[in-house]
Amino acid sequence: MTASSTLAQSATFPDRPIVIVDPAAAGSGTDFFSRPLAEEMSKILNKPVIVENKPGAGGALAAEFVARAKPDGHTLGLAAVSTHAANPAVNKALRYDPVKDFAAITLMVTLPSVTVVRADAPIRSLKELVEAARAAPGKVTFAGPGIGTAAHVLLEQFSRQAGIRVSYIPYRGSGDMLADLLGGRVDVASDNIPTLLPHLKEGRLRALVVRDVIRVASLPDVPTYKELGFESVSFPLWFGLVAPAGTPPDVIRLLNNTAQTAMRTPAFQQRIEAGSARYSPSTPEHFQAQIEEWRDRFRITAEQAGIRTE
Repeated sequence: MTASSTLAQSATFPDRPIVIVDPAAAGSGTDFFSRPLAEEMSKILNKPVIVENKPGAGGALAAEFVARAKPDGHTLGLAAVSTHAANPAVNKALRYDPVKDFAAITLMVTLPSVTVVRADAPIRSLKELVEAARAAPGKVTFAGPGIGTAAHVLLEQFSRQAGIRVSYIPYRGSGDMLADLLGGRVDVASDNIPTLLPHLKEGRLRALVVRDVIRVASLPDVPTYKELGFESVSFPLWFGLVAPAGTPPDVIRLLNNTAQTAMRTPAFQQRIEAGSARYSPSTPEHFQAQIEEWRDRFRITAEQAGIRTE
């Protein structure tokens, strides 16, 4: 593509609806920010921006779909720690490269997660969870969003540090995971706070620990992993926007500006605040560097924990 054709394309962009491919199932913890973002971007661009959920393979199905899409800015991906750091670190059979196959647009939000049990469970704290797992190695079942996801890798790292062994049960979506947790078919679960908060407020679940660098306002009495001695797994997960590699730089800049404007709107800010998330905008260059840093970070973590999937 010549410089003149690139400029011509960016001048007419977008000329049809934009699709943001979300690696989580509909109704999962990403909906509360991906859909408001799409709504606000639609208003700015005067073109529909649609969220399409494509769960499966720990987010790999969605990421591969975006990586193989035409690089014209009309197909974007919701990038996450799972899709661009954890899964590439443990799955050598992935058919995409988290760095080479994507063009970063912007970091969007950082989002804490929470580990929970049923309200009537005998486990009342992280300490008691560790004690239960030590007493019956491999018997405590721990539900999460999929094999090779950040939740899976971080659970394995935590288990290694705590000297325990649990059975990880992967789920494609939060709905099925919650049904099994509330129905007593799994013992423990971890997910984004927006997904679990209604059940915590209703008294159906009990929070044991939060994954973040600080306590979260919506769960002020729940300690972080860091407070309990597990600093290496005590950080929020991030989400951002990416496009296929080769997307024209002018289109990337326009999308960055559009997303930044959308994320500053009161409607978007109110939604992420309600979900205990934090607004974390960035330049494309900064987000690209962050993806590379976290890819390397999770590669080391996966090697230390001995995690490999195929």
